[in-house]
Amino acid sequence: MNATAQPNFFEVGISRQQIESGDVSGVLSVLSDLLYKEAATHYREMVDIAVQGYDANARELTELPEVRAFIKKLDDEFPYWCYFLSKRTAGLMFVLSCLCSPYRIPEASDDIWRNSIAEYLTQRGLPAMNALCETVGCSESEMMALTDRITNYIVRGVDPS
Repeated sequence: MNATAQPNFFEVGISRQQIESGDVSGVLSVLSDLLYKEAATHYREMVDIAVQGYDANARELTELPEVRAFIKKLDDEFPYWCYFLSKRTAGLMFVLSCLCSPYRIPEASDDIWRNSIAEYLTQRGLPAMNALCETVGCSESEMMALTDRITNYIVRGVDPS
């Protein structure tokens, strides 16, 4: 498990060994440290997630059952992806693609996939984000702006700005 801190940015790395063992404890330890008020405030939308060790694999990571299961196991304990993950990288889309069925393959209907994303967001992702926002003292307008950025991210993709 690697965690790299850069000014205003934090990358959480997940190794193939962690995924294959199903042991989320190391990653959860790092993610849990982000929940302290000062860290949560500082790293809002400044975290990325990276999976390492699958470079030689021809399939997309989101197609691998063990990767999807690992992310689901993480989400069971840490549902704050919408709050922490940057909208300038593909990390949030990766997590959402792992959590939502069907995983995104050419044969999958975009409507079905979008409905699955919407269901996850309304039932889990946004309630968790809003609860954390309230805990750290975000204003209503900050919460709405964050929700708008998530919507734009899902509709338009990564925001490179």
